[in-house]
Amino acid sequence: MIEASDTTWRLLRAETGRLTRLVSDLAELWHAESHQLPLRIEAVDLDAVAREVVDRFGPLASPHGIAINLASDPPVVARADRDRVAQVLANYLSNAIRHAPSGSMVVVSAGMNEETATLAVTDQGPGLAAEELEAVFERFYRIDPARSRAAGGSGIGPAIVRALAEAMGGRAWAESPGPGSGATFRLELPAA
Repeated sequence: MIEASDTTWRLLRAETGRLTRLVSDLAELWHAESHQLPLRIEAVDLDAVAREVVDRFGPLASPHGIAINLASDPPVVARADRDRVAQVLANYLSNAIRHAPSGSMVVVSAGMNEETATLAVTDQGPGLAAEELEAVFERFYRIDPARSRAAGGSGIGPAIVRALAEAMGGRAWAESPGPGSGATFRLELPAA
């Protein structure tokens, strides 16, 4: 029998919160994949969304010695759901901060051409092998299975990102020169 103590209750609350988030994430993924996720598609200024998300994540990156730089060529306008674009970018930034080494820089960039608008997050982290570029978007995939779920996430975020991108008529993918060379995660959407 486990003795009820403050530590035990804290651990139980933390695990309950983690499981609640996982169930919520799985429900969101299911809704996105089955095209049952309500979306508000409109003209979205990707540069403005990127600025807001970067401002929100700056204080989270700073204690790790990571700088976030925003590089864009406004106006960058897509046909998308503004909140879902912010959610995708938040996932990309969260992962970049988690994997980037202390003292490095994460760059968020936005650009567009006549047909598409793109957001990208580039880090100087461990990079990805060629076989991992698609695998990172699979449910529960984790680059380093030895990492604890508390430190490394559930592995569901990139799957949600891809489902959201596709639900908005776009796509999400990763690029990396290889292990040890950082990675870039991209979101491409129809231009407005």
